[in-house]
Formats: sequence, structure tokens, C-alpha cells
Amino acid sequence: MERKPFSPLALAAFIAAFLGFMVFARAIRVALGENIPPVLLYGITAGYFLTVCILIFVWKSQAAKGTIDVINYTAFWQNAVRYTLALDMVMFGGQKFCHLQFYVPLGMLDDPFTAIPNEMLMWAFMGRYHSMVDIIASIEILGGVLLLFRKTRLVGAFVLLPMLLNIMLLDFYYLNLLVQVYVVIEVLVVIYLILLEYRRLVKFFLIDKGSSPLYNFRNKGFGYAVKASVIIIPAIALGMHKYPSNYTEIMGKYEVKRAFINNVDQSKAPCRDSVLTNIFIDHFDLVLGYPDYRNKVIGRYNYNPETKQITVKFQYPATMKDSLTAAITPGNGEMKTLAGKIGGKTFKVEMVRVAPVNN
Repeated sequence: MERKPFSPLALAAFIAAFLGFMVFARAIRVALGENIPPVLLYGITAGYFLTVCILIFVWKSQAAKGTIDVINYTAFWQNAVRYTLALDMVMFGGQKFCHLQFYVPLGMLDDPFTAIPNEMLMWAFMGRYHSMVDIIASIEILGGVLLLFRKTRLVGAFVLLPMLLNIMLLDFYYLNLLVQVYVVIEVLVVIYLILLEYRRLVKFFLIDKGSSPLYNFRNKGFGYAVKASVIIIPAIALGMHKYPSNYTEIMGKYEVKRAFINNVDQSKAPCRDSVLTNIFIDHFDLVLGYPDYRNKVIGRYNYNPETKQITVKFQYPATMKDSLTAAITPGNGEMKTLAGKIGGKTFKVEMVRVAPVNN
């Protein structure tokens, strides 16, 4: 009787054990929260992992003697991988349906945009409309359930792969290293499950011909040109687009130290809400900021780096019809002076740049 290779069994059992260590620990934490000591939690899950690893060496010895059915054992542990991943996906989806993810404390939502931690920033955006979160949860649960059935397990893997890749990218930029490692492992597990069907996939994608009707150009060169136009046309369009200039010498967030209108110091104005506090200059717009964030004045600007002249046509709020024409002159360090006219009134601001714009 032909002896089957042992490595597929060892790999399947190791993946199931390691994935189980992560998933079972998370499931217990979801159920019990902080009520279970970490030593007990990870002692239980690590015990499962180590037990399977020891059994791998036992099975290797038995496989060498031909006393175990390697194929049957391999199938069991491959199914254990599918089960464990399905369990995690359904649990993630259930947490979303139960509003246990994408929750941001209400008090934090009034903080400045730049002050919100990366994780809360992502959760605030994704959780703005919980119906979208429910859709993501449904896909997670659907993909997990599909993994459990022989005829649909490959479909389930293909459902989960793009979703997990998207989550992985988000986690790389917004979440911590532990979460990043967790999702990378799950992506690799899905790829492992897909590669188990390698021969079927090669036949389906590269060998078998589709049933869709084919159209062939009489001139092959013209056919290639049509295909190349998918790249050439966007390249031409983007090449002809007018891009904003990076005026790094003026772009950034400024804190207003003193502001004068018609030579009157605005810091002495009785109404503090009308006192200019910040000026923002980015790639396109110049924004006048006041203590109440809702009282912004926004306009599109043109800047001449040679003359240091800036012209702003305000567009927001709709009632703001004035324009600003001024010169930006440098001072000591990040200090600058913006002096000119706004709406027929003389305008002078002494300001210091506190944050440049990231290009």
C-alpha cells in the first residue's frame, strides 16, 4: 500500500492548533470579559495548542508504522481549520450586530479630528451608519457558514478573502500590532484553504474554456491597442489634469497671535466668538477659523510665490461674498504676517505655524 505523505497532516493540525489558540481565547474573552484571569485564559488555550503539537509527533511515529489513516486524519484537521475560522467569522459578525464593535464614546466625537486616536477615528467613520456595519457582519457570517459545507467551502473562502484583505489594510494603518498580526494570520489561513483546491482552481481558471461568446479582431495589433487603451486613456487624462502646487512655505495650520481690521486690535473685541483664532492653508483652500468650529470661512486661493501675494475668493458660508487680497511675509521661525484687504477693510494678522501640511 502506498504510504501517504505526513506533511499535509502536520501542517493542517498545526494551523488548526494555532488558530484555535487565538480564536478560543478571543471567544472566552468576549463571553467573560475581564472576569477571567489572563493566566487561566491563556493557560487553557495554550494547553490546547501544545497538546495538538505533541500529538503531531505521536502521529508521525504512527504514520511511519502505518498504524493510522493519514488521509482521514488530514481531512479531520483541515475541517478543524475551517470550523475554527468559521467560528471566528460568525463571532465577529455577531459582535457587530450587537453593537459591540465600531462604538465610539459620545464625548470623544466632539474632540478635534486630529486629536481622535486612529482606532476611534476608523470606528467613528465605519460606524457612522450601522446599516453598513450590518452588511459587513452579514458577509462575515455568510463566509463563515459557507466554509462548513463541502460544496460551498471554496466559495466561502473566496467570500472571506477580499473582505479580510480590506480589513488587513485598515488595521495596518489604524490599529495596533497585535490586531494586525491577528488579521494577517486569518488571511494566510484563508489562502491555505484556497490552495487546498489548487488543482481545481488551475483547471477552472487556466485550462477550461469559458462558455461566453468570443470576439476576435481581424487585426491582432488593433485588438492589443484596444486593450492597451485601458491604461493609455487614463494616463493621458491624468497627465492633462491641472494639479495644485505644493506651496510648502505657506501651507499648514496657523495660530493667530494678533488680528487687526481697519487697524483695530480684534483681541479687545467684546464678543470673543468673532475673534479670529486660526488660519488653515492647504493645497486648495484658505480657512479662517473662530472659537466656534461652525463659524468657519472657507475660500479657494491663488498664490504667487515670487510676489508672496495670495488672493482668496470665499465660497463658504454662502452669505460670504468678500474676497481677500494680501501678502504673506515671513518673520522669525514659523511666524508670518498676512496683511492686505478683505471686503474693502484693511486686514492684518500676526500668526505662527503650528503644524505643516503633510504632502
